[in-house]
Amino acid sequence: MSRFPSRRALIDLMSRFVLFQDPWCPFCSRVTRFLDSNQYSLPMRNVAQDHDAYRELVEGGGRGTVPCLRIQQEDGSYRWLYESIDIINFLKVELAS
Repeated sequence: MSRFPSRRALIDLMSRFVLFQDPWCPFCSRVTRFLDSNQYSLPMRNVAQDHDAYRELVEGGGRGTVPCLRIQQEDGSYRWLYESIDIINFLKVELAS
Protein backbone atom coordinates (compact mmCIF):
# COMPACT_ATOMS: atom_id res chain seq x y z
CA MET A 1 0.00 0.00 0.00
CA SER A 2 1.36 3.41 -1.01
CA ARG A 3 1.84 6.13 1.58
CA PHE A 4 0.58 8.62 -1.02
CA PRO A 5 -3.10 9.01 -1.86
CA SER A 6 -4.35 7.65 -5.16
CA ARG A 7 -4.78 10.15 -7.99
CA ARG A 8 -8.58 10.04 -7.56
CA ALA A 9 -8.34 10.50 -3.78
CA LEU A 10 -5.94 13.40 -4.32
CA ILE A 11 -8.33 15.08 -6.80
CA ASP A 12 -11.21 14.66 -4.34
CA LEU A 13 -9.11 16.07 -1.51
CA MET A 14 -7.85 19.05 -3.51
CA SER A 15 -11.37 19.93 -4.67
CA ARG A 16 -12.20 20.82 -1.03
CA PHE A 17 -9.71 23.70 -1.05
CA VAL A 18 -9.65 27.17 -2.57
CA LEU A 19 -6.64 29.46 -2.20
CA PHE A 20 -7.41 33.16 -1.96
CA GLN A 21 -4.30 35.04 -3.08
CA ASP A 22 -2.75 38.06 -4.77
CA PRO A 23 -0.01 37.32 -7.32
CA TRP A 24 2.10 40.24 -5.99
CA CYS A 25 2.06 38.95 -2.41
CA PRO A 26 5.36 37.24 -1.46
CA PHE A 27 3.61 35.04 1.11
CA CYS A 28 1.12 33.90 -1.53
CA SER A 29 4.06 33.13 -3.81
CA ARG A 30 5.52 30.94 -1.06
CA VAL A 31 2.34 28.82 -1.09
CA THR A 32 2.13 28.65 -4.90
CA ARG A 33 5.82 27.64 -5.10
CA PHE A 34 5.07 24.81 -2.65
CA LEU A 35 2.11 23.72 -4.77
CA ASP A 36 4.11 23.91 -8.00
CA SER A 37 7.10 22.03 -6.60
CA ASN A 38 4.80 19.21 -5.50
CA GLN A 39 2.72 19.31 -8.69
CA TYR A 40 -0.49 20.11 -6.84
CA SER A 41 -3.19 22.24 -8.34
CA LEU A 42 -5.77 24.18 -6.36
CA PRO A 43 -8.51 26.51 -7.49
CA MET A 44 -7.28 30.04 -6.82
CA ARG A 45 -9.12 33.32 -6.38
CA ASN A 46 -7.18 36.52 -7.13
CA VAL A 47 -8.51 39.03 -4.62
CA ALA A 48 -6.65 41.90 -6.32
CA GLN A 49 -8.66 41.49 -9.54
CA ASP A 50 -11.85 39.78 -8.40
CA HIS A 51 -13.90 41.97 -6.06
CA ASP A 52 -16.36 39.13 -5.42
CA ALA A 53 -13.48 36.93 -4.26
CA TYR A 54 -12.30 39.65 -1.88
CA ARG A 55 -15.82 40.11 -0.52
CA GLU A 56 -16.18 36.32 -0.04
CA LEU A 57 -12.85 36.22 1.80
CA VAL A 58 -13.81 39.04 4.18
CA GLU A 59 -17.33 37.75 4.80
CA GLY A 60 -16.30 34.13 5.23
CA GLY A 61 -12.91 34.42 6.88
CA GLY A 62 -13.40 37.65 8.75
CA ARG A 63 -10.47 39.53 7.22
CA GLY A 64 -9.02 40.36 3.81
CA THR A 65 -5.53 39.02 4.44
CA VAL A 66 -3.93 36.71 1.89
CA PRO A 67 -2.95 33.99 1.47
CA CYS A 68 -5.96 32.24 2.86
CA LEU A 69 -7.00 28.66 2.28
CA ARG A 70 -10.73 27.96 2.38
CA ILE A 71 -11.27 24.39 3.52
CA GLN A 72 -14.61 22.70 3.02
CA GLN A 73 -15.35 20.49 6.02
CA GLU A 74 -17.20 17.19 5.78
CA ASP A 75 -20.38 18.82 7.13
CA GLY A 76 -20.29 21.42 4.33
CA SER A 77 -19.09 24.30 6.52
CA TYR A 78 -15.89 26.18 5.78
CA ARG A 79 -12.72 26.71 7.75
CA TRP A 80 -10.50 29.66 6.79
CA LEU A 81 -6.76 29.16 7.30
CA TYR A 82 -4.41 32.14 7.10
CA GLU A 83 -0.59 32.42 7.11
CA SER A 84 1.55 30.85 4.38
CA ILE A 85 3.51 28.51 6.65
CA ASP A 86 0.33 27.27 8.35
CA ILE A 87 -1.26 26.64 4.93
CA ILE A 88 1.79 24.74 3.68
CA ASN A 89 2.04 22.65 6.86
CA PHE A 90 -1.68 21.88 6.72
CA LEU A 91 -1.44 20.77 3.08
CA LYS A 92 1.62 18.61 3.81
CA VAL A 93 -0.34 16.70 6.47
CA GLU A 94 -3.54 16.47 4.42
CA LEU A 95 -1.79 15.31 1.27
CA ALA A 96 0.37 12.76 3.09
CA SER A 97 -2.58 11.02 4.74
